[in-house]
Amino acid sequence: MTATAELLPVHPRRASAARRRRHRQQLPYRIHQIAPGAATILVTPIWTDGHSDGVRHYLARALDGHGRILKFPAGGSQRIAGLPQGAHPAADWNRPQTWHAATNTLTTRRPTSNAEMRATIQRMAEQAASLEAQLAFERERRFELVVGRDFADSLASGYVDREGLTVS
Repeated sequence: MTATAELLPVHPRRASAARRRRHRQQLPYRIHQIAPGAATILVTPIWTDGHSDGVRHYLARALDGHGRILKFPAGGSQRIAGLPQGAHPAADWNRPQTWHAATNTLTTRRPTSNAEMRATIQRMAEQAASLEAQLAFERERRFELVVGRDFADSLASGYVDREGLTVS
């Protein structure tokens, strides 16, 4: 019995099939009221231990069309997490779910394999090395510009000591 209860949302809604279809049809409108411009909603279960058995909560995150995170008003994460749960009560809410605004569908986020994670880490390490090289180049360039500007300013004011500048 507990295995069946774990697959259901925390607060399941009893509704007829027609009402669930209406919830699904109204889902984009209701989410748009809380998070305007949301292209995807990521709902992730989180288990906390409050001095007894683990308690399950849901964390929702909204992304716009460019992948930027949208901020919710107070309580918006809980309200948004409840909307797809009411529209899709049969989904496996023990796993992270993604709702797509363009298609009004809910998909289960697949677990990432170790090979995919290693490849992602490798790409990120290469990108970090490239960014560090660009940063070092820009620091060196800035140093050259500052030294050149300081020399030009001191030359214009007549404070340059030319004794050490002679080339033999």
